[in-house]
Amino acid sequence: MNDLKEALARHQLWISLGWNDVLGRYRRSVLGPFWITISMGVTISAMGPLYGSLFSSGSENFIMHLTLGMIFWAFLSATINESCGIFNESASIIKQSDLPLYLYILRVFYRQFMIMLHNFIIIPFVIFFTNTSVNLDILLFIPAIVITSISLISTGMILAIFCTRYRDMGPVVQSVVTLCFFITPIIWTSEQLPKGRKEFVDYNIFYYF
Repeated sequence: MNDLKEALARHQLWISLGWNDVLGRYRRSVLGPFWITISMGVTISAMGPLYGSLFSSGSENFIMHLTLGMIFWAFLSATINESCGIFNESASIIKQSDLPLYLYILRVFYRQFMIMLHNFIIIPFVIFFTNTSVNLDILLFIPAIVITSISLISTGMILAIFCTRYRDMGPVVQSVVTLCFFITPIIWTSEQLPKGRKEFVDYNIFYYF
């Protein structure tokens, strides 16, 4: 807990590092981080009508479902996967400084959180073009993102320690996360499951996020 408190006290450092990570990937690009948003938008535009027709979900409703699912999944999966290797990547800094270990996890979290916020730009366009109704339930997003963030940061620390001790586990975690994408209702909806297959959502922790 002391490590976490110290990391939170140094929030300016991990915020600066996380934001520089985002900018660094697209430093010489005209659009910068918005290339991530464009890529996500193109993916949703291609997958939405196609999978909506394949699963007979009604393309308009399905596109909104897919948009939210893809944006949040990108945030969850990238944070988990990058947390696995953050201590190994930062080994030289860790050995030469006394910075709290949680600072490195928060750096990863902030980096992916900012990318998610960029992707949120897609949502108003989807609402407009699909005529999706919006009500006060949208405010539930605030406590949901707080709970998700706490869970991600805690999980990220556990995985970072585990994958530092057992380096072969990094690819294993990535493979499991990839598998979870297909068994989580993102490109399909939970209502489409037959009664005998409800365990794919009942026991899937990602479904509740």
